This record gives sequence, structure tokens and C-alpha cells, in this order.
Amino acid sequence: MLARESPAKGYRHVVTKRDVRLLTGIIPDWPTLCRGIESIVLTSSSEDHDGCYQFFHREKTGSIQIPAWQGELWKVFAPEYFQEYAAILGLLCVASEQHDDGIECRFTLNQAKAFLLLHVFLHELGHHVDRMGSKTQQFSRRGEPFAEHYANDLCSQIWPAYVRIFGDPRR
Repeated sequence: MLARESPAKGYRHVVTKRDVRLLTGIIPDWPTLCRGIESIVLTSSSEDHDGCYQFFHREKTGSIQIPAWQGELWKVFAPEYFQEYAAILGLLCVASEQHDDGIECRFTLNQAKAFLLLHVFLHELGHHVDRMGSKTQQFSRRGEPFAEHYANDLCSQIWPAYVRIFGDPRR
């Protein structure tokens, strides 16, 4: 199931359900990878995370949640956050500038969409793949490092197809 919640006040969706369908269409072996995903939800807000993978123990299924974008497209990130995501921000050519309170990243709408699809969605998919690869399929045993590596590798694989379908977010 692919669902979209109405964005909370001060938030907006930069990713559509159609975008998710197009993205999953270029992910190698998607029909196998998506087994056990009960839902993909474009959520109303982001609270304290970029995205979320939620596992439902009773059903042994999971949900990938991609949040609405809070506020303006330009964001000020802590230096640690900026460093952690430097590879994807660099790939997308997101303009940035050092400020006293952090690093301001000047996303365009297409760059924000690409960040959520090519990094946040793929990272949460990495948690799902990790869980499904475990013996009991109940735990993502390799955690954040695996999900991060998975997202970066898959992004590299699908980048040409992404640009062909969505356009180049760097322009």
C-alpha cells in the first residue's frame, strides 16, 4: 500500500506517490526486495528523523515512512549531519555555506525530492533488506552503517535511470 498523509502545518510534500512508483520501478529486483513491506507512507511531518522504517512484529511486515519537508527548502544543518550526508549532498550539487549556527544547504525543489528518494527512501529500504536477511526476519541486525552503505550503493546503481526519469536535480 502506498499512502499519503496530509502535511502538517508548516510542512509540504516534495515527493509524490507517483515519484515513489517511478523510483521503485528502477530499483533492481524490486518485486523481491519489497516482500514484507506492508506500506510506504508519505507522512505528515518529520518530527526528529529524516525517514523511518517501522517493523510490525506480529505481522512480520514493515513500513517505510518518508516525511513531508519542514519549512523552506533551505536548511541549516549541524556540521556532523552535513558531513554524514556529504556524499549525497555533493552528488546533488546542493549549494552550501558555513554559518555560525551550522551549514546552510540551499536545496532546490528537485534536489530536495532527490535527497528524499535517493537517500532517505533507499536508507529505509536498507533497514528492510537488513531485517529480511536476518535469520528470524525480526531484527535489522547491522543497523545504521548497513542502511547507509546500502543507500549509497543503490543510489550509485540507479543514478543514470533516475536522471533519465526525473531529470537532473543538479540543474
